[in-house]
Amino acid sequence: MNLSNRSKESEIKSIFLIWYKSNKRDLPWRSTKAYKLPKPYYIFVSEYMLQQTTVGTVKKRFKEFILKWPTIDSLASISNTAILSFWSGLGYYSRAINLLKAAKIIKKNFKSKIPNNYNDLLKLPGIGDYTAKAILGIAYNIPTVPLDANIERILARIYAYDSPISMIKSDLKIKSNLFISQKNSTELIQAFMDYGSIICIPRNPKCSSCLIKSKCLSYKKNLQNTIPIKIKSKSKKRKKYSRAYIFYNEKNEILVRKRPSKGMLPSMLEVPNDNWVVNKNKLVHDKIINKIKNKIKNKMLSKGLVEYSFSHFDLETEVFYILVKKNIYKNQKWLKINNIDKVELPTIMKKIINIAI
Repeated sequence: MNLSNRSKESEIKSIFLIWYKSNKRDLPWRSTKAYKLPKPYYIFVSEYMLQQTTVGTVKKRFKEFILKWPTIDSLASISNTAILSFWSGLGYYSRAINLLKAAKIIKKNFKSKIPNNYNDLLKLPGIGDYTAKAILGIAYNIPTVPLDANIERILARIYAYDSPISMIKSDLKIKSNLFISQKNSTELIQAFMDYGSIICIPRNPKCSSCLIKSKCLSYKKNLQNTIPIKIKSKSKKRKKYSRAYIFYNEKNEILVRKRPSKGMLPSMLEVPNDNWVVNKNKLVHDKIINKIKNKIKNKMLSKGLVEYSFSHFDLETEVFYILVKKNIYKNQKWLKINNIDKVELPTIMKKIINIAI
């Protein structure tokens, strides 16, 4: 790397730091302590919540989370049921379970202090290279650069990489090292993230307002609207099918059960439903349906279809409803209708219940 190129990275860092002071986003997890660093616990929680979820969605829920569990000790003391109940609507529920597991480990092994060591962080459930570096750089001002989507996009445009992000990860990592700040890591990382959210956005970047366009190869080559290169999807999103059953008793309760601890929607509550299949003709009734006598089964009413989109497939569920007597169904878990929003029901199950009742 010659001096002129090195000078470019230094200039960009200075520009971003100055820009950030006047343009940074007001995000609740950035609340700073006396020595101007965010609280490590806040960054720790927010990074779990931000995985696969937009900043706009997380802002409100983060505030609610911190009101409930303001410290690592208060979080570590709760159950899976409690955190899954809160997490309803955020999706990717394994994040909640991993967050709680990590909190318990931190309380036990690190005296309730979020680790400030890369290897220690990597040992925690749900933390990979990016999250570990984000915590180190933002919460502790340790010199590093975590590569999130915003930073990857900015770097890809600065250097005009004409390949998909997935194919240039190692190149971007090498380039990111040129932007490590020895003294202002916390501000520079967040400046990159904000610049990518406000100026260097995914589509139609605001180059007219960009302060580094003279140093951006994509802008010079008029490639800013095509970089990063998108990989064209070769296949349509898969569709799966299921049937769900609402058993409604005389006490205004519905029958629910807990999903397995691994797989989709781990450990969340659900109403009885058939296994999700790609071929609708291969649907098999759930075991609880097979136990019902034919005369009861025939009284089931179809309430219509619920369609829900997951990250890798769409699910179409036909919903059935039946009035039952509670004493017929022994050793089952029942949920009061007015408690639907207070328990660990995923959004898909709430939609199914709402269409039936």
